[in-house]
Amino acid sequence: MRKGQFVMGPAGSGKTTYCLEIYKNLNQNNFPIKIINLDPSLLDFDYPNSIDIRDLIKTSDVMEEFSLGPNGSLVFCMEYLMDNLNWLRKEILDSFEKVFLFDLPGQIELYSHSNLLNELLNFLVSFCEFTIQGVFLLDCQFISDVSKFIGGSLTALCCMISLEISHFNVLNKINLVKNIPKNFLEKYLSPNSNQLFLELN
Repeated sequence: MRKGQFVMGPAGSGKTTYCLEIYKNLNQNNFPIKIINLDPSLLDFDYPNSIDIRDLIKTSDVMEEFSLGPNGSLVFCMEYLMDNLNWLRKEILDSFEKVFLFDLPGQIELYSHSNLLNELLNFLVSFCEFTIQGVFLLDCQFISDVSKFIGGSLTALCCMISLEISHFNVLNKINLVKNIPKNFLEKYLSPNSNQLFLELN
């Protein structure tokens, strides 16, 4: 049985860095792990020891060939992947690792307006013998504004409801926010909806 983790979150929330640091840490401890990059728009970065959707299709090529925008080309790429799942299955079955990190695109449309990721999840569970859990990363700068935090939390909730898997929310990049009072941070780690609502008004 293989284990996988869907790494989700808005663009710029640190998904790629998260995957890379987990990979480095486990490799230093001789724990075999493989990253599967499913973001066809990732630029100028190559994961070590990875399965990469960009070997199959890239958003830049789709944008040029079909004159689509960034979001349209991303959806096209994910649909193309779904039409070529045997490619992904072969890459996975040819790997000796039993633990995989899935670096997913940040566009919320893939969760809120599409069943593509649900179909991918079902395929991995049914045909590649995976158990999958989800991690949703939210940039800590979202706590600078209550409305941003609520928006980010609703996005995480949308992903959790859509995929129906074990799910962890992570407030990421906390090292970038200096001198945060502990009581201020606690407000977001254990939020009270009534208090947050009052701050909106």
